[in-house]
Amino acid sequence: MLNNPFSPMAEIVLDKSYLDGAPTSSVLALCDRFEVLLSDELFFEMMTTAPHSQKRCFSKLPNRENPVGLIPNAGFLLRFERENQRQCTPLRQHRFNDRYIFNQKLRKGSFVFEGEVLENLNRWRSQVEGDTKKFVDRWLVVHQFFPELNGIEWRDFPAAITKVRQKIALDYDFVRGLYASLLHEDAPPHAPAPATVGPPWAWFRWVQCQVLAALRIFERYGGRLPQNPGPEFWRKAEHSMLDVYYVILGTLA
Repeated sequence: MLNNPFSPMAEIVLDKSYLDGAPTSSVLALCDRFEVLLSDELFFEMMTTAPHSQKRCFSKLPNRENPVGLIPNAGFLLRFERENQRQCTPLRQHRFNDRYIFNQKLRKGSFVFEGEVLENLNRWRSQVEGDTKKFVDRWLVVHQFFPELNGIEWRDFPAAITKVRQKIALDYDFVRGLYASLLHEDAPPHAPAPATVGPPWAWFRWVQCQVLAALRIFERYGGRLPQNPGPEFWRKAEHSMLDVYYVILGTLA
């Protein structure tokens, strides 16, 4: 059952676009009324964004201990489900429970990355770059799961993509079938059985959201990687990949 969005116990997953663009008063009110969750994905974006954006994001959060609930990334939730053979929801069970406070220099835009912090951040960047490459690889082959997208006139292509995306959004048995196909190709150890997963599971939402995003980008680029993709292409691909993780966490909330 989904949480009542007006309940004080509702889990609210922040994303970068909202935090960067919303008025400070709205962010503070949200944090006061609901259980606001900040994921690894958002923390990475906040730590690697432009200095003015970093200052803006951190300064909007409550200036107190434990201003929001810190939760791990989607990959952690997938591992949790494999290791425990049960759904990862509710997300609040994965909150970082220790007391913490963000460095005040992050709120002022004067934080300097150096030493161990910089080393960890660079490792994090490398991991995200690898995840982005895998994300692009997925949208290049996503049409293989949908024979109805092959050999049709270009004028019919957008409508066909829309129909397939609606099916993925609404037909849960079809999503389980996609999940089963992916497991057949490359099953991770102890992956949950397709018959057991559903909307409260990270594995279900991961497949659903990844395929939806891949189809959207497949349509945008006509199923082809741009010739000699430059830094701007990969920057946008990274943002799209991170956006998918926000959607996965949002659906689980």
